[in-house]
Order: sequence, then structure tokens, then C-alpha cells
Amino acid sequence: MAATKALMGCTGVWKMMMEKTMTDISFMVLPVLNVKGEISPRDIKKSLTMDAHVNLKLFSAARSGNLQVLRPLIEDDEAKVEDAKTPEGNTVLHFAARFGHTSLVNKLIERCPSLVHQSNFKGETPLHVAAKAGRDDVVELLIDKTDTSGLCISWIRDNSGNTPLHGAVRNGHSKVVKAFAKRDPLSLRWLNDAGESPLSIAIDMRFTKLAEAIIDLNKSTLDYRGNDDQTPLHRAVLRQDFDIMTKIITLKEDLVGEQDGRGRTPLHYAAALGHQKMVEVLIDKKPLIAYKGDKKRQIPLHLAAVNGQTRLIEALLEPCPETIESVDMMQQNILHIAAKNGNVGVVSYILKLPEMEDLVNSPDKDGNTPLHLAARNYHSDVVSVLSKNSKVEIRAINRSKRTAIVIVKLADDRGMELQKHLTLKALKSAYKQKAIHFEDATELDYGEVEKDEKPKEDGKKSREMAQIISVMSTLIATFTFSAVFTIPGGFENDGPDKGLAMLISKSTFRAFVISDAVAMTSSITAAVIVFWSSSRRDTESFLDTLPFAIALTWISLIAMALAFVTGLFVVLQRTLWLAILVCVIGCAPPFILYIFSPIFLIVFERVSKSQTSLGNRQNIVEDNPFLFIFRLMKIFVERQSYFLLAYLRRGVRGEVN
Repeated sequence: MAATKALMGCTGVWKMMMEKTMTDISFMVLPVLNVKGEISPRDIKKSLTMDAHVNLKLFSAARSGNLQVLRPLIEDDEAKVEDAKTPEGNTVLHFAARFGHTSLVNKLIERCPSLVHQSNFKGETPLHVAAKAGRDDVVELLIDKTDTSGLCISWIRDNSGNTPLHGAVRNGHSKVVKAFAKRDPLSLRWLNDAGESPLSIAIDMRFTKLAEAIIDLNKSTLDYRGNDDQTPLHRAVLRQDFDIMTKIITLKEDLVGEQDGRGRTPLHYAAALGHQKMVEVLIDKKPLIAYKGDKKRQIPLHLAAVNGQTRLIEALLEPCPETIESVDMMQQNILHIAAKNGNVGVVSYILKLPEMEDLVNSPDKDGNTPLHLAARNYHSDVVSVLSKNSKVEIRAINRSKRTAIVIVKLADDRGMELQKHLTLKALKSAYKQKAIHFEDATELDYGEVEKDEKPKEDGKKSREMAQIISVMSTLIATFTFSAVFTIPGGFENDGPDKGLAMLISKSTFRAFVISDAVAMTSSITAAVIVFWSSSRRDTESFLDTLPFAIALTWISLIAMALAFVTGLFVVLQRTLWLAILVCVIGCAPPFILYIFSPIFLIVFERVSKSQTSLGNRQNIVEDNPFLFIFRLMKIFVERQSYFLLAYLRRGVRGEVN
């Protein structure tokens, strides 16, 4: 009994020691899962009895490529080498292949050939690992040493259906790709589970030289289609890779007219992306593709209109002017599409064309004219441009017997009170110019409907915005006012100039004073506008003045930033590098906000479901009525920045006092 207890105690101590040893080492032996994902008792017994110290030495030698250490371990017990795995399921050969130890790989293949076909938990063989790591010499050795002439091992797929070649291409290893192509040309034609060929991966990853090399190695790769039935030419256009596109067209010109799963040719995508050079090359090869519609009967010209590509529309209409009359499955022409998506530049361009008379009042499938669609989506700038045109019938009715102004009046503002107000204002202005009373625009009595559908809390969102502007403008006014009494350099204490600013003669100080004054007056004016408009219980006048308050708040924010920058520059100009660095840091946020304002609008504004997912940036820019605020900001930033940079340039030249 005592002997049994002692034995059990020794067993417990041994287990504790083994657990500590296993947690201290970097790699441990894991039992191999069977087909059902279960661990057999035999594998559990093997993993528990495996010498952890030997396992650690194996992987350390494989990592460092120390053949002298590994040789006796292999010769001592080959089974231990074959069964040793990391927690990720990698074998010793995986490690040797990853780190490019050719001699060690060769030795392991000779002594333990079964390791060549063993996969880790991702389904990757040593050849996958070597290819991803760019070990071309190891790849050549593994393929050449395979018993089945090298074909089978290069066709093995991982859990995502990727062959070793897919991994090599994805990581941009051209030497490995050439090694595969030389020994197994068919490997360039395999697709993974995502429908990607090695060529399509190279194009998607923008590896231009590698893609060109794959095409040169096997031109038949151009015949394979991937996701959404797209050809390599589709992929090249979508990635805007002009060099690959021209190479593909040179070798296989027939791909220019091929359509993908959505019925779109490469020209559709080139037009949508606004790549004029690509469009010119594609049309030059096959002009008739400009007339080819997709499954929605949209031609390339329509996609250019969706995304606001005015210059591209000019390029498309020059060789194919008849395309301007084409309509999609909703019977919408190019003017419908541009108006619906708020692309005022495209609308203005089309209205200047002689063909515009057949387009401006053309009804679509639902009887909507371009003006109806622009009004429905609250594109006030487009509505203004259309309604001012003498050829546009502003009282046209759709199949629901509604005019554009009735559509806006009855529509739910969806949290866009200001957009709705600006659209209504543009329409009413057009009615006044044409001496028409908008109440007589239709026989439909919409008064009761409007009363029922009108939100109970009219202008709630806009009034919340007004409160925010009021707080911001007050804070800016406070800061800029206090800056007057804490000016850089201080005041003169004695002499005839007592009480005057000490740095008044410096140009950068004058820039500080001007910027501070602009910020102060703009913020106060914005606060007064908000206070005055809020005190009046007239929602229409409130919405009229709110955009001006927003614009003035933007101006005051930028001016305050410039005042901060110039104020620091005037006291730091002797340390020029620090002064310039402060200027860059201070000016960066306004510039970033200006440049990336469309992206910010995408994030903070709701995107209409009807808008296409391709090239949506221009749509959302024009869709937002606050765009003119960013345009005002652009003018102000450009002028103030020029003003500031002029002083900086003078400071660098030593002209600043």
C-alpha cells in the first residue's frame, strides 16, 4: 500500500514537471487529429511519452539550419522527427523550408520522405510555406525530389483552395513563380476556392511586373475567368493598371468586348472610374462597345454620368454621339441618371448640348423627368440648374400626377430638413422667375396630405445643429477675444510707445492680428445669425440663414487655427525648423478636412440605397447640400494659406523683421 502511494506520488511529481517543461518550451508535440476531428488514445499516449527536450532541439535546429545537431536526432529515431509538430501543426520540414535551409531540407526528404506531404492546420505543405516565403531554391528542391515527377505536390491545395503558386504570387515572389512555371506549366492555370488564378491575384495585388511575367510564361492564362465571370482585362481595368491592360489587349484583343456576370465590358468600368486614357484605348480598339449595355441596359456613358465624370462623358460622346439618346431598363437617359445622383457638373454640360431638347423633359418608366428625380433626392443645386433652363417644364407631372414641387412638399425630410428646404427654395424661385404660382402647378389638392405627413417636430435636426453652432461660435469668440490681451511678445512698458504691441513691425505678427480678427468677427456674426433666426418662429427664414451661420463658423475655425500658427511663428522664427514644424502641424487639420471632406460625408451621411456601389464618392459629394460650405472653406483656406506661405517665404529669406 505504501509502495503504491509512493508510486502515485512520484507519478504526480513527474506530471507536474512535464507540465512545467511543456509550458517553458516554445514548441510542443500535439497529437494528430483523425478524420472526425477526434484524438485517438494511441496519439495521446505518444504525445505524453514524447521527449520534450528532443522536440525543442529539433525545431531549434530546423530554425537555425544546424545540420550537425539535427543529423543524430534524425538517425536516432525517425519516427520522432515525423511526429513532431508545433501547436499550428507545422513539422520540422515546414520550419526548414520557411527559413530556406536547402541542405537541411534535402536531408529531411531523404530520411523522412513522408514529411513532404504533411500539412499544418491551414492545410499548407512545406512547399506552400517555402513558396510564400520566397525560397525559390527550396521550392525547386522539393519539386525535383518528389517521387511523382513534381506535378502532384505542386497541385496540393490548402484549406482555402490555394496551391503553393497562389501563395508565391500573393507575396510577389517572381523567382518562385518562374520555378513553378518551368517545372509545372499547368500550375499557372489553377483557380482557388475564390475563383482566383495566379494572374488575377498578381493584377489585384498590383504586381505589374509579376503579372507580365505570368502572361509571358503562359499566354493561356488570359482565357480564364474569375469572380463574377470577369476576364483578366476586367481585373486590370478595375485596378487601373494601364500597362497590364495594354499588354493584354495586344495579346488578346477579343477580350475588349467580353462581358462579365453583370453584362459589363471593361469599358464600363473604365468609364465609371474616370480613367480617360483607358477609355480612349478601349474605344479605339472596338468603338461599338460604347453602345453595349449591361444587364440593366446601362451603357458606359451612363456609368460615367452616375459617377460625375464630365470630362469622360465628353470623350465618350466625341466618337459615339448617338449614345446620348440611350436609355436603361427604367427608360432613364443620361440626364435622368446625372440628376438622380446629384452630379450638377454633368447636368450643366448636357444642358449645353444641342441634343438636350430631347432629354430635359423625357419621362422615364414612372413618368419622372430629370427634374422630378433631382427634387426627390433633394439635390438642390441640380434642381436650381434644371429649373432655370427655359426648356425645362417645371410643371410636368409623373404617373402619380405629381409635379416636382409637390413631390418635395409631400416627402418625408428623413432628417434632412435643410436639404429639403433648399430644394423647395430653388423650385419656388423658378416658379417666380417664370411668373407661375406654385400652388397652381397641379390640380392635386395636397394640403391635407401635407398636413398629415408633416413631421410634428419641424426642423428638429436643424435646430439641434443651430445649438451646436451657437456653442462653437461663442467659444471661438471667447478664445479669440482673450488672445488680444495676451498677444505674442507682449506690450511696450516704457517710452513713447508704451502700451503698444512690441512686435507690431513684424509681418507675421500682422498676420496673427488679421487672422484673429477674422475669427472673432466671423464667430460673433454666426452667433448673432443663429440667435436672430432662432428667435423668429419662422422655420423657413431659419433654414434660409442657417447655411450662412455654418459657413461663418467654418471660417472662424480656420482663422483661429491660422492665428494660432502665426502667433507661434512670430515668437519662434529664430528657430526656423521649429517654427515651420508648428506651422505644418497647425495647418494640417484644415487641409486634411478639406481634402477628405467627401470621405467624411460618406461616413456621417446616410447613403441612398439606389446609388451604385462603384465610384460612389462623387455621388455623395453632390448629394450633400453642405458642399458649398466646403467650397467656401476651400477658397478661404487657399487664400489664407497663400497669405501665410508668403510670410514664411519672406522669413526664410531673412526679410521678416
